[in-house]
Amino acid sequence: MSPRKNKKEEKHLINESLISNPALRTRKRVVLDFPPSQLQTPITYILAKEYDVASNILRAEIAPEESGKLVMEMDGLPENLEKAIQRIKDSGIEVTEIARKVTFDMDKCIHCGACISVCLAGALKLDSEFHLQFIESKCTVCEMCVTSCPVDVVTINL
Repeated sequence: MSPRKNKKEEKHLINESLISNPALRTRKRVVLDFPPSQLQTPITYILAKEYDVASNILRAEIAPEESGKLVMEMDGLPENLEKAIQRIKDSGIEVTEIARKVTFDMDKCIHCGACISVCLAGALKLDSEFHLQFIESKCTVCEMCVTSCPVDVVTINL
């Protein structure tokens, strides 16, 4: 067996162990602010190909020839995430980590649905019994639900 084949098998085994042990991977939510010169940069491709970092785009706003903003969740090994974030910064794209979290006091919630209408990310919905459901993984922490709640049950934790 050639050394090249052994390296491929070794890489496959490492990847399999990462998949079977997701505890080794971490997630970060970030906001990327693109200057006009970087709008065409294939960020998600670079993250996947060069750093083995999976990305989930939560929200994107792009004004061609002007600027762009991308809210995304990055998933990968901690050292790969740090290298990937540094690469993005080095290319001239501003990176801001999202450390905030939205919380709901469901004991006080009246399940009126006012917050649902302003949630562009689709993180809020009413179930079949008309009770508010919060899908944290979809939340982009835009804070629109905070101002729309008539009984102040939504808070942002830093």
